[in-house]
Amino acid sequence: MSLRLYRRPGSDNWYVRGTVRGRRIFETTETEDKKLAEIYRAKRETELYERAVLGAADPISFAAAALSYLEDGEDERSPRTRLLVIRLADHFAGRNCDQIDQAAADAAVKALCKPDAAPATKNRTVYTPLRAVLTHASWKWPKSCPAPRIRGKTEELPPPAWLKPAQAIRLMNAAAPHLRPLLHFFLCTGARVSEALDLDWSDVDLPAAKVVLRDTKNGTDRPARLPPAIVVTLANLPHRDGRVFRRDDGAPYADKERQEGGQIKTAFRAACRRSGLIVWEPAQGAPPPEAEDLCTPVRWAPVVTPHDLRHTWASWFYALSKDMLLLKDEGGWASTAMVERYAHLMPSDLVGEIRSVWGSSHPRIGALPGIGANVVQLVAAPGKSK
Repeated sequence: MSLRLYRRPGSDNWYVRGTVRGRRIFETTETEDKKLAEIYRAKRETELYERAVLGAADPISFAAAALSYLEDGEDERSPRTRLLVIRLADHFAGRNCDQIDQAAADAAVKALCKPDAAPATKNRTVYTPLRAVLTHASWKWPKSCPAPRIRGKTEELPPPAWLKPAQAIRLMNAAAPHLRPLLHFFLCTGARVSEALDLDWSDVDLPAAKVVLRDTKNGTDRPARLPPAIVVTLANLPHRDGRVFRRDDGAPYADKERQEGGQIKTAFRAACRRSGLIVWEPAQGAPPPEAEDLCTPVRWAPVVTPHDLRHTWASWFYALSKDMLLLKDEGGWASTAMVERYAHLMPSDLVGEIRSVWGSSHPRIGALPGIGANVVQLVAAPGKSK
């Protein structure tokens, strides 16, 4: 006897009842729609028949699936991916793959991400690696692990914030001495914060005007060409071993394994405040304070973040090169869709001012306009030379 649909008195939902290979079934489809209930009935009947004939599949733990995922792609998984998968395996310890649904994924986001994390961060650190592991498991153990049906967060990308060259110079001049070379590096190379903080002197070639940024967001190493101004800045740093950029005490920045940032948040905010690159955030409609109260950190917020200096570099680079594919290659983006956001940000009358930050030329573009422009001079943080 096969399964059939049945509606119980007093209930709007459809039920399935019957016998499949000697097993009696009577359960709800949890839907009032007869078409959906029929789909449920057919799927359930097939599932029960296969289990009776082939035997019940052994459950696969998420930890086992995660280990298999890492081992099968050992040469392809970046260190960051491995860290994210291991963190998920710790979170889902003791749970099987078929027990992880949308609710479990959303709970993982709440447990593993900060409350104010952006949708892109939630996707990158939880939803995407979780789907990757479950998809791998569904291919390897199709009887035990259903294909994942987990959605990530919708990413609404706001227009990128960026600085004019004069604003960028003002920001650098207002920064603490140890932070100035790092900000200059962001503006000249488009490096992400984590890429710059991890930069080692062994990956710097000043005579060739080039650095290699390791383990970038796309999981690959990326060479970055150096305009002459940043070559001078790096050459004036007082050390030549270990991490290139250091804190004010000369020690490397904290290594957070790229799971979170914040290493330069306080110093960057102070530079924005001193340079006037801040906006008033009213508290319950309160008016802005007087000028002498501008140092109040709770009520004033920077108009840009450290990552916005990457946006700034991209807008400048395109304004000079007018080459979308070159910008994509130099900035390490995976698609031109991301690069298109920077195509029309920089007004043409400001292009000549870029020379004041980059110098007279760029290795990928050539000579820059703005003959006679003064190049910003940065003073390196004090320290001991090797």
